This record gives sequence, structure tokens and C-alpha cells, in this order.
Amino acid sequence: MIINTNAKNSQNSLSDAETQMLLKQHEAVKEFFKRDGSAEIVDSLNTLVETLLFTEEIENVTPEMRVHIANQLRVVTLITKLGETAVKW
Repeated sequence: MIINTNAKNSQNSLSDAETQMLLKQHEAVKEFFKRDGSAEIVDSLNTLVETLLFTEEIENVTPEMRVHIANQLRVVTLITKLGETAVKW
């Protein structure tokens, strides 16, 4: 079976407006991380949330909810670390 690559490429190509939008988004993200890298932001978030979660004054957060939130923070940390290693390749 022969695949028409021109037809396939035309279906996957971006319009000028879409390209400009992606470039603007890329620049916004790049500008955002100039001050602090993603690892610093995630570490700060982890510290803040863990400090808040594991204080005794919070009455409406169950131990199960605390574990779920902590696990989500771990996932964000992992994704950030993977993203940083991918950029170095």
C-alpha cells in the first residue's frame, strides 16, 4: 500500500495563524521560566503545599486527601525532572 505523503503532510500542516499562536505561546513559556526554572517552581510548590497539608490546624482535609495531594506533587516533580533531562539531549 502506497501512502500519499503530500496529502498526509497537507493534513498535518499548520496555518499561519496557528503557527503564530504556537510561537507566541512558546515565547510566553520561555519568558515565564527565565526567572526560575521549572524545578525551582515545583520545589517551591511542593514545600508550600506539604507545609500546609501536614499542619494540624486543617480540619477539612482527611488523611486520605493529604496522601493523594502528596502523590500528585510527586508526579509533577517526576514530570519536571523528565522534562529537564529531555531538554539536555
